[in-house]
Amino acid sequence: MKIIYCHHAERAVDKRKRRSQDDDITDNGFQDAQLVAELLSKEKITAIYTSNFYRCKKTAQIINSQLNVPIFEEERFNEVGSVEGEDWKDCITRNIDALNNIMAKYNDDATILCVAGGVNLSAFVCWNLNIKPSRDFPFMGATNCAPIMFYECTPTKYREFKFVREYHDARYKKSKEHTIQLPTFGEMKTQLKLELKAKADLVQLFTNRYRREEYLTKLGEVERALDMGEMESKKYLANKISIDMMQLIKDICLTENIEFDTVRTTTALDLNEEGCIKNFVTYIERLFYLDTNLHDTLMLLYSTLVSYINYNDLVYDEIEKMCIITEKEEGSFYHGKLIYKL
Repeated sequence: MKIIYCHHAERAVDKRKRRSQDDDITDNGFQDAQLVAELLSKEKITAIYTSNFYRCKKTAQIINSQLNVPIFEEERFNEVGSVEGEDWKDCITRNIDALNNIMAKYNDDATILCVAGGVNLSAFVCWNLNIKPSRDFPFMGATNCAPIMFYECTPTKYREFKFVREYHDARYKKSKEHTIQLPTFGEMKTQLKLELKAKADLVQLFTNRYRREEYLTKLGEVERALDMGEMESKKYLANKISIDMMQLIKDICLTENIEFDTVRTTTALDLNEEGCIKNFVTYIERLFYLDTNLHDTLMLLYSTLVSYINYNDLVYDEIEKMCIITEKEEGSFYHGKLIYKL
């Protein structure tokens, strides 16, 4: 049995109004949902379960225009805070309960699509890895309308599943007919490096408290940040960005035919935050040069990441556990398979 998680389409937000569960989606979001419908039309979806937030229900209806399957509202897929007095652990727990109930209703060959908010991805990963919910379970960011397929939990050490990753507009280009056009392999490799550079820019951005609050506001989590306090919110964002950077380094290793185990190291350089930022900028710029020694540069970049993790008093093992390893399929990265490493 397969569960496909899909974040709702881009939310239409009026800055003059308070964000609510009745927010609509944008015109771009509508087109993205149509692309997802085209993408999933070959997956033989059995049913769709959606949060009862309007943006999720509308996304599900657009996707279902090509699927024509039953749609069910699942209140437990609502975002964190929709239940009065609940915390992060409670939200993850109710999402997992909903997934387990869904699994019990269908046969092994069923494929279920779940449309929910971005914060819900953490719960789906927690469920898939069979990790006990906790308040410290890291937040997993989700791209609008980027489906992620999870296979039913198994006791095996490695769990294989398909994943459709969106790197801005590099995963597909939107033509006037809104058809999907896959990027070339070279475009994908370049986009990975650009994504890594963007993460390094965020590291520098997050040294400023006001910029951190601005970023959390964009994520719709400013109240949560205030509750955590300045230091904890910085640690929270550092944890998120460390997971993303580790993933991108692994992705680049795969696209460049470099064994990740020869790059991975737990040896940290003797760096403070300023030194980490300087190294990130230097080594990521090197990745774009044709004559660079990619292996050594990636190894130095990884060591800098370990230094950044240690500097922020984060748990390396937990970050590595959360990281998704992308495995090439027959030499094609963007057709690739992904594996959770437990």
